[in-house]
Amino acid sequence: MDNHYDIAIIGMGCAGSHVVLQLLENAPHLRVAILDPYGSLTQEKTWSFWEKGPGKYDDLIIASWKNCRFHTGDEELSLTMNPYLYKSIENVKFSAFAKAQLQQNSNYTYLESKVLNIDQEANLNYQDDKIYVNHAKGTISSDLVLDSRPLEVIPSTGITLLQHFKGWFIETPEDYFDPKEFTKMDYQLVDPGTTSFVYILPFSKRKALVEYTYFAKNLVQDDVYDQYLETYITDFLKISDYKISKVEKGIIPMTSHDFKPFKNKNVVTIGTAGGWVKASTGYSFKNSERLARQLVNNYLENRPLSYKMTNKKYEVFDETLLRVLHENEASGPEIFSKMYQRNSVQNIMAFLDEESSLLAELGIMKSLTSWPFIKNFFKSL
Repeated sequence: MDNHYDIAIIGMGCAGSHVVLQLLENAPHLRVAILDPYGSLTQEKTWSFWEKGPGKYDDLIIASWKNCRFHTGDEELSLTMNPYLYKSIENVKFSAFAKAQLQQNSNYTYLESKVLNIDQEANLNYQDDKIYVNHAKGTISSDLVLDSRPLEVIPSTGITLLQHFKGWFIETPEDYFDPKEFTKMDYQLVDPGTTSFVYILPFSKRKALVEYTYFAKNLVQDDVYDQYLETYITDFLKISDYKISKVEKGIIPMTSHDFKPFKNKNVVTIGTAGGWVKASTGYSFKNSERLARQLVNNYLENRPLSYKMTNKKYEVFDETLLRVLHENEASGPEIFSKMYQRNSVQNIMAFLDEESSLLAELGIMKSLTSWPFIKNFFKSL
């Protein structure tokens, strides 16, 4: 049957592109269909991540930094990240790269079409084990469907915060920025009663992304971001002459919700709706790369697809932090400041990558020790 495939992947965002690239690397012989309604992504986003030294996609990154700045509100910390590098990549370039790679393999088929539904009952009519995917231009069948379509609603169970932000890409006529150091969090300008901070990626001495970010239960009006961005640029960066070349906005759910991504052995939800966003940080690029690699290995080794896709220990850590912030939205500056003041940035990065040693984990937990944190740690357990 010409329109039957081993695997069908719905969507070529972050998760879908990572899975495509991993399959091309490890299983070029499989018949794979990729269904995506966009010939090219129209909503440009900047994805950032950290990794040790050179990475697989260094040819695609737009900038990288060896040094990190963290401002507690009272104290400025300059941190050397070696052996880690913080990197940024554009979503449009990454997805286009994955698409170009798959089009070089005749076993892989790209269908520019919107999926209407996944018909899991049709196999009863056809008396087979295939999953049928109905899309705008027809129907295909597949042994396995990996569905990366985004969340339609914010999770209502578990502990959920929204990481929402607005960033201005600004250009200045004079040198203002240090392109060797990015700002992870700056708590000098906090919206009272919230965990809110400024994040800066300097691409050159005259170009930077300046972003105002919240970890909060609720969203804010658009002009609130603008007011804080304008105040920060003028009063803290001391920049009076600048041009806004591009604006970037986003909402990322940070949640302990159980997504139940493994619907059955034939349909798996991946990406944001599959819980691939790191709950305590909102980062997804490296998390998606790691989970795509594990998922593909599970498939090729005939293991349960859920094998090692989650780590209960880190889920408890993530939920504890979310609970503390959920109960007291203003506690973020103190929590994150303690973490960065009392631990090496290398241990923090390894911890957030779920690759830390027990000694490093104990150090991070000790630095965060307070009654709310202890109480919520045992709630999460």
